[in-house]
Amino acid sequence: MLRSARLVLLGALVLVAVACGPRVTPAPAPAPRPPAPLPGTPSASAPVVTGLVCPVTGAVYTDSYGPRGTGFHWGIDMFEPAGTPVVAVKAGTVRFVANEGGGGNVAYLTGGDANVYQYAHLLDFVGVDRLVTQGAMLGHVGRTGNATANHLHFEIRIANINGVRVDPYPTLRATGC
Repeated sequence: MLRSARLVLLGALVLVAVACGPRVTPAPAPAPRPPAPLPGTPSASAPVVTGLVCPVTGAVYTDSYGPRGTGFHWGIDMFEPAGTPVVAVKAGTVRFVANEGGGGNVAYLTGGDANVYQYAHLLDFVGVDRLVTQGAMLGHVGRTGNATANHLHFEIRIANINGVRVDPYPTLRATGC
């Protein structure tokens, strides 16, 4: 009986020692990394693309990139009179698409930096698909497609046509447009 009492007492001491001993709290789980943006999705913070010229001179514009109604407005609307020249912001290859839905007459400029610059609502195109130098005329401001006023809708897509779309406003401001 004495031996079983000792075992019970020893067991109780072990339980007390375990219960009162130092507590080890597990380290918090690392915060999950946000997923990389999918192509065609807005970026959290827009990079400033350098070395551009203004797509139109003297335009009135605000930072209109972002949610609009039930959709998302992927560019900046630069208001100018109809017929104002629109130029290549970088040297590269331009491709024209007539009557492309809501964008109307659209020009896609793939710059030497691999970024794609989209110009929408153009009145017309100057020339055909081709290599262009920076500042070459691409067309004129209009209001084709889903536009209610004459303006240039300008977008920047990083790395390729399906790249991440970024807010062009910081780039346009840094360029001095």
